[in-house]
Amino acid sequence: MQLRVRFAETDQMRIAHHAAHVVWLEAARVEWLRERGLRYRDLEDEGVSLAVAGLSVQYRAAARFDDLLDIDVRLLEARSRRLRFGYRIERVDGADRATLALAETRHVPTDASGRAVRLPGEWLTAMRGWLEPGPAAPDV
Repeated sequence: MQLRVRFAETDQMRIAHHAAHVVWLEAARVEWLRERGLRYRDLEDEGVSLAVAGLSVQYRAAARFDDLLDIDVRLLEARSRRLRFGYRIERVDGADRATLALAETRHVPTDASGRAVRLPGEWLTAMRGWLEPGPAAPDV
């Protein structure tokens, strides 16, 4: 997924706030699912949400206002009660291509009350077909 750093996501020095990265990861993850025919909205309509159980981000360089970013998403683990995604955020403006952050999120399927449940079988089967071995990037 590509996006541009919006002015509202930056501080007075026009550097993206660290919390903006978390929003970008979520947007990229939802789009990754959509591109594979799995709409997160449909999962929620089935009464299941993917609660974030863990998040790690390694910031390597600043994202600045109006930078064009590419967010690569990989599914690293798919189990009935646990999913793990890896991410690489890169600046892709012209010749200036640089890795800005490496991240990982861990998710637990939950019902409306927040109780852990199993991922619906059709989702689990589909997601296991998209597993990518190894970490998305080193040191995450």
